[in-house]
Amino acid sequence: DHDLMDPCLSPLFGRIGADWPPTILFSGTSDYLLSDTVRMHRKLLAAGVRAQLHVFEGAPHGMFAGTAPEDRLLVAQARQFLEAAWKGGATA
Repeated sequence: DHDLMDPCLSPLFGRIGADWPPTILFSGTSDYLLSDTVRMHRKLLAAGVRAQLHVFEGAPHGMFAGTAPEDRLLVAQARQFLEAAWKGGATA
């Protein structure tokens, strides 16, 4: 009986401003949270947040548990994003 629009349950319903940290989002075309991930990415961009969205073909929620080449690509993309963010250069 908890309010599903509570920002403690989903940041989609919280306050997001330009002070939000650079954010990278990952999802897959078989992820049951893909549409929410896309909505979050759009909300971040609308608030002026530096954000990237990466969607992997056929990937389920949680990717492939580290067993697929896509998992290694995800780690490489996250590392690149974080290194740029730490240097102040993460781009949307």
